[in-house]
Amino acid sequence: MYGSDQCAHCHMTIADPRYAAELVTKTGKVLVFDDIGCLTAFLAAGDVAPGTVHSTWAHDYLAPDAFIRTAELQFVRSTAFHTPMSSGIIAVARSSSADSLGAAAHGERLDWAQVLAVASPSH
Repeated sequence: MYGSDQCAHCHMTIADPRYAAELVTKTGKVLVFDDIGCLTAFLAAGDVAPGTVHSTWAHDYLAPDAFIRTAELQFVRSTAFHTPMSSGIIAVARSSSADSLGAAAHGERLDWAQVLAVASPSH
């Protein structure tokens, strides 16, 4: 996947697992993204019908060895994070990590619903 697959939204090569995300449809199709912001923009644009989404996943920025469901993650948004498409959003598995990274990067802590709201067309 890394270094060869292209992001389903921006079409850039997915190079860094710390920022990667994916969407799995109810039919089992997997769409990969190089930035959590690309996943949220893809969802906000309606490129896939909400009823067809089975799950969304991202890597823990601090331990990017496996995907974790986005509902189980905490997110931090800061301009200090140089993500591939400049969303500035990272995911972490532990609340304490989100708090410390958010404080160090002068960022804001978000849950998945808030990350989606930031990407919605009304914002």
